[in-house]
Amino acid sequence: MSVLACLVLVGCSPAPKPIVTVERSGEAAIRLLITPCPGYVPMQVFVSPDAGVPHWSAFNDRGGTGPYEIELLKAPDGWSAGPSKLAKFESGITYEVNVMGGHGSRGVGGDVSFDLDQLAALEEGEVLASEGKTVKREDFLKPDSDRCEP
Repeated sequence: MSVLACLVLVGCSPAPKPIVTVERSGEAAIRLLITPCPGYVPMQVFVSPDAGVPHWSAFNDRGGTGPYEIELLKAPDGWSAGPSKLAKFESGITYEVNVMGGHGSRGVGGDVSFDLDQLAALEEGEVLASEGKTVKREDFLKPDSDRCEP
């Protein structure tokens, strides 16, 4: 009986909150937003077309916290870009963005998929989260300790 109760409880658990989203940034740029968790250090970002082999990557060389907003295909200051096979985003292709980092000694990562049509459909102030869900940018950026736990 206790096994059944455990399975029921697990089945009713809320879905994990997203730690990454994407948004349009200017005419052609796409920006990744990472939940601003105190002490969280994003270490790597990968972009893959159609969930394949990474075609663009950036690595945090300085090891410090942030940035929490990263323009894709452009390594932030203090980061280095890996070899790239991706120069621009194209219509008709689904891209997956993966972020790996840490909070203390625990690994915390996240991913989000998008295509250009999904981004074009976003209203002002909206961002695209995992599973194609649209959320308000301001709500995503609110401090929320639940998202900061692995």
